[in-house]
Amino acid sequence: MTDEGCSAQGAVLAFDVGGTRIKTGIIQGDTMIRGEVVALNHTAGAHTDDVLSRIINMGRSVLAQHEISAIGLSIRGIVDPQSGMILDVNETLRELIHVPLGEQLSRELGRPVLVENDARMYALGEFTHGAGRGDKNIVCLTLGTGVGSSVVINGRVLRGQRSMRGILGGHITIQADGPRCSCGNMGCLEVLIGTAALSRQIEEGLTSDSTSILHTTDHTPRHLFAAADQHDRLALSIVDRFARHLGCGIVSLIHAYDPDVVVLGGGFMHSHHLFLSAVQAYVSAHAWTIPRGRVVVMPATLGDTAALFGVAQAIFHPDIYL
Repeated sequence: MTDEGCSAQGAVLAFDVGGTRIKTGIIQGDTMIRGEVVALNHTAGAHTDDVLSRIINMGRSVLAQHEISAIGLSIRGIVDPQSGMILDVNETLRELIHVPLGEQLSRELGRPVLVENDARMYALGEFTHGAGRGDKNIVCLTLGTGVGSSVVINGRVLRGQRSMRGILGGHITIQADGPRCSCGNMGCLEVLIGTAALSRQIEEGLTSDSTSILHTTDHTPRHLFAAADQHDRLALSIVDRFARHLGCGIVSLIHAYDPDVVVLGGGFMHSHHLFLSAVQAYVSAHAWTIPRGRVVVMPATLGDTAALFGVAQAIFHPDIYL
């Protein structure tokens, strides 16, 4: 779908494809009138086919019951909205690179389709309807399996000529001699604070800590944060390192984009009481702003619906990009 063809005044059917789920909603103006979440098949080789078949089946079901003017798809990777294709993506969904998703879905569902980057749509939703509402300039990070990012400047979301502007904040270098990231770089923010990183740090820490309750749990971020809630020493040390690395990344993004606020979303934010104050303290101490300590780091407010609202806004307002 080209920018000229994105404008729609009726209801929008929005999809947000994540690592394990597809979220969908019908957006009418500023209101979501229906929402649904379905799990994805993670059998080797089946994930990509499952994504497309689920979207088509869900779309047909909704179209049989509701008047829909346009469809939007929020998905990970470097996405070209003009062609409706993923140009590049790490790990899952690589089979969808250069597949004309917008064209295929439009043909199957009979509506114009916008395909966009998920972090960009998340930020747009938070900017128009969530934590960034009322501000002109925001940086938004999503924390979970990876680290997504997007930036809004003077009320317009960054996209750029190659659709990459603002979305690679998770791949700024924090530790030059750090572990290799899936993007090929060394010591990226994502490889230091994403799901795999936290699991690795748990396993490494357990070799020298015989008392941690993490010996008796799965080595996942959810169990890590639960252990930190119980004042487990190893868990608290990993969460402290997580906060410092995240704060370091945010400082660099503040220096690059000069936002009014930084909005943090994603699954890890369910446990933000364990690290948000430490992140804010790090940012206030290290970011060069005028005045010092000006930028507030805050939780996102829309949760799973942020990218869905963002997709609708991108369709309603195709001139919102910069």
